[in-house]
Amino acid sequence: MHTKVLFSILLAASLSLVVFTPADASTLATGQKTVEQKLWTQTLPKQLTYIQDGHGGPVIYDFQDPNCPYCHALYENEAPLIREGKLTVRYVPVAILTPESAGEAAAWLSSPHPVQTLQHFEAIVGTAFQTEDFAHLPHVQITARIRKELRENKKMFLELGFDGTPALLFCAKNGQLGTIPGYVTASQLRHLLPDLHDNSS
Repeated sequence: MHTKVLFSILLAASLSLVVFTPADASTLATGQKTVEQKLWTQTLPKQLTYIQDGHGGPVIYDFQDPNCPYCHALYENEAPLIREGKLTVRYVPVAILTPESAGEAAAWLSSPHPVQTLQHFEAIVGTAFQTEDFAHLPHVQITARIRKELRENKKMFLELGFDGTPALLFCAKNGQLGTIPGYVTASQLRHLLPDLHDNSS
């Protein structure tokens, strides 16, 4: 079955994705768990083009636009958890905010070392937001392949119900998928960790 069709079927059959509150989570029926597990383990990794930073702890998807200051702030909150081996983040670029976003996202995705390129970008973009001088940010010509990848990322982003960045998608311990639209503080992120499904444990 084609990935796009599979995603549409799974999304239609799955629970509505909402901001997850552990205290409000109900036990999922076996069939529902299977649907959401397929969405998490099969459809998302195949459909999305992302840059993975980290190899320990639970996995979350972070939809980002290069020109989103809140995305940068969230990245800085995630980075210590990644270094500590407590979190793995799959950064999903979506170019929706400015005309420059696509070329900057293309610089991430076309790099032979995408993690290092993303880290370098995040190290300098904070100053760009402060000075409003974005000319020095990495920017490359968008190839047909990357244009398609960004288009598919945006399509998934919208199908998941997001309308702004940053946006987080995660899997809870009971198999339920949840989303957090918008910025998450460092404290909130650490508080969420124990409730996430952890493949490394």
